Amino acid sequence: MPLDIIDRHFAAENAHDVQATLDTYTDDIMWDDVTHPDAPFHGKAAVAAIYSSIIDAIPDIVLTSVKRFSGEDDRFVVDESILSGHVHGEWAGMNGGGAPVSVRILHVFELRDGLICFENAWFDAANVQRQIISWKETQG
Repeated sequence: MPLDIIDRHFAAENAHDVQATLDTYTDDIMWDDVTHPDAPFHGKAAVAAIYSSIIDAIPDIVLTSVKRFSGEDDRFVVDESILSGHVHGEWAGMNGGGAPVSVRILHVFELRDGLICFENAWFDAANVQRQIISWKETQG
């Protein structure tokens, strides 16, 4: 099935396996996180670096799919997930200091030849920052 690639993609992310994640992309992948000041990223090497930095920042990151929609003969996929984990490094513009976070994230994918050729991620960075600040305040 064409959408199996999305399941493989999220399984690789949840396994924190950068290479397996890259294997779900075309060589000319365009990866765009609207909250990242350097986005979009082009090509597997650039995307590998950004995925490694996310895993370094949130080593226990987990994405849990809530809803998924597809259109145009499964060429486009929209996935709403819950991202959770403990932010130990810098993410969403803040150093987490180990703060637990849980945030809704929306992914928009375009598929070509059975692989992901475009990924766009949307989440509320201000919500992440509020969670980090609130957690740090309780840590005294």
